Amino acid sequence: MDSNEVRPAPGIDAPNNQKEEHVAVFKPSAKAAIPTALGWVLLAIAFSASLVFAMIQRPDLVYLPGTRLALLLGLIWAVCLIPLLYKLLVLKTMTYSLSTQRLEYTRGILHRRRDQLELVRIRDITSNRTLMDRLLGIGTVILDTVDRSHPEFRIQAQPNVYELSDWLHKLNAAERQRLGYREYEGTQGL
Repeated sequence: MDSNEVRPAPGIDAPNNQKEEHVAVFKPSAKAAIPTALGWVLLAIAFSASLVFAMIQRPDLVYLPGTRLALLLGLIWAVCLIPLLYKLLVLKTMTYSLSTQRLEYTRGILHRRRDQLELVRIRDITSNRTLMDRLLGIGTVILDTVDRSHPEFRIQAQPNVYELSDWLHKLNAAERQRLGYREYEGTQGL
C-alpha cells in the first residue's frame, strides 16, 4: 500500500509497550466524480441545444440578442457545473489516516469533522466495485464494525481496493492479537 506520509505518531505508550505508529494517509480518487460530471455536462448540453434549436426554429417566439443569449447559456452551464464542483470539493477534503491502532476519517468543507475508529472494533471487511467503479479503476471498502457511531464505515473511491482490504485485514488481525481480543458467537454489537 502506497502512503503519502509515513512517520511514528507522537503519544503515550500503548499496552504491551508498543507505540501507535502512523502507517498511511489516503484520499478518495477524483475519478469518483466522473459519472456526476458526465450527467451534468450532458444536461447542460441538452438545455443549450434545446435553446439554440428553439431560437432557430421559432425566432418569432424566442428572440434573444447576443449578450442575453450568452448570459443565458452561461447561467445554464454554471447551474449544471456547480454540483460537479461541489462533489470534487467534497472528495478532495476527505482524508483517511491509518495507524496501527485506529483509522481516522476527516471530512468537511467549511465545518471540519474528524472521527476515529479503533481497528480492533472491525468485525468484517468487504470490497465493493460497481460496474462504473471497475471502469474507473476504483472501489469502496466497507467495514462492518461494533462501533456505535459507525456500524458500517465506507472508505470510498480507492484505487487498489482489494489490496487495501487485505492490508486492513492484516492490521486488524495484528491489533486483535496484540490486545488478546476475542469475539464470541452471539455477542456482536454488545
